Amino acid sequence: MGKILAVASCVLVGMMLLAPIASAETEVERLLNLLVVKGVVTQDEAKTFKETIVKEQKDLPKTSSVTVPEWIERVKMGGDVRYRTRGDWGKTAQNQPQTTAPTNANDLRKQRIQQSIRGRFTIEGKVNSITYAGARFAGGNTNPRTTDDTIAGYFNKPFVMFDQYYMRFEAPKEMVDKYKCYFSDMKLWAGKFSNPFEYTELVWDTDINPGGLAFQYVSPGVDMGFLPALNAYSNIGMLWVDESANINTDPILWAFQAGVKTESFGAMGSTVNLSATIYDFANLQGKTPNANSAGTNSRTWIGDYGYGINPSSLGTYKYEYNVFDLLLSIDNQSIGDFKIPHGFMFDFIYNASVSDENLNKGAAIGGYIGKKKLKDPGDWKASAQWRYIQRDAVPDFMPDSNFYGFGTYTSAITVPNVNGLPAAGGTNGRGTKLMMEYQMAKNTVCNITYYWMEPIKSYDKRDPYEQLLFDVITKF
Repeated sequence: MGKILAVASCVLVGMMLLAPIASAETEVERLLNLLVVKGVVTQDEAKTFKETIVKEQKDLPKTSSVTVPEWIERVKMGGDVRYRTRGDWGKTAQNQPQTTAPTNANDLRKQRIQQSIRGRFTIEGKVNSITYAGARFAGGNTNPRTTDDTIAGYFNKPFVMFDQYYMRFEAPKEMVDKYKCYFSDMKLWAGKFSNPFEYTELVWDTDINPGGLAFQYVSPGVDMGFLPALNAYSNIGMLWVDESANINTDPILWAFQAGVKTESFGAMGSTVNLSATIYDFANLQGKTPNANSAGTNSRTWIGDYGYGINPSSLGTYKYEYNVFDLLLSIDNQSIGDFKIPHGFMFDFIYNASVSDENLNKGAAIGGYIGKKKLKDPGDWKASAQWRYIQRDAVPDFMPDSNFYGFGTYTSAITVPNVNGLPAAGGTNGRGTKLMMEYQMAKNTVCNITYYWMEPIKSYDKRDPYEQLLFDVITKF
């Protein structure tokens, strides 16, 4: 009898464990048949066990499955936190040599160490088959080119604000399948969203989230036989720069980009991405720069009154900015027989609204070795880039804020002497960016970045400005 109870108990436990994924009767029969084959019980004993267990199973309390709310399945959440240590080495406002003490506290720019934190949280939901809505929260201040909170202010609490909030409309899958001979992807953005263009930091700081409308299109694959298979794409944007209560004078960025991106080809597993973009910053000429301007673009002088003597101050933007951008990137998966990813890039910009060839151009060239995007622990990437941005190649509120431009204005009487003074994210600068990235654990990366920059044009001062960044970034 003890044998029967022991075996019955084992079978009952097994049935309880397996019941959620199959019927109890089927699993009981399978277990009992196995015991008969092994000689543990006879056929008659197995029949008795089955009758006993089925009876006891009917007496077990009923359980109910837990269902996840439907809306949770439609929502994605995530974010990241970055801790940064930054060191600057440059000149003071008076351009004093490194060995000379500054004349006041505001001029202490020769050397600086600071630490900052960046925190971002993103949520996006699928509203229906074609509509998505999302928002991202971030710390920092209202400056569009940073979300860093410098650790200062006697333990004060930083602000948190909307960094992005948008609607996105996508072509439904059935439409893509039906008309796949015309497109493979299509999106319409409305709100404040991630940059929709292929770009480099020569034109866009990575923290800028433009607002307005943008449309993205990707063609189906094209195979010409003599060329690698490719997709053509285009990105179009009507992005607000400012609103001045008059449609004829509102600064608006009209942007159109067309490009092609190949599939992997050749012995090195290469892909090529080539794009051409026109950025038309309409109605910027004659506007007064706001606080986001680095102050390095050409400006009008005011206070001259036609006498040609010491103007009193700088005025509005002197030029329009109708910028052409040609961008090429090549990514390879191997070097000979070695699986070593690497790549190269080249970016050239030209402002067609400025005729002076000493003011209207910019370029960047660079390369990397290692994983293009770090994913797994142990992944790494080393990169180097050289940049050159003339004074009016692009508006001075757009480029990478960690790459410094330099002032060129001077007046001995009424205008502050900023000749050669570094300006974060400005123009009239050239230099290098060196970077090493390493993924030390899952979703955790550390970066070391070094910038060396100097003015392209200044009246008499060419002192370099240097910056070293050490970042630890974790994502969730």
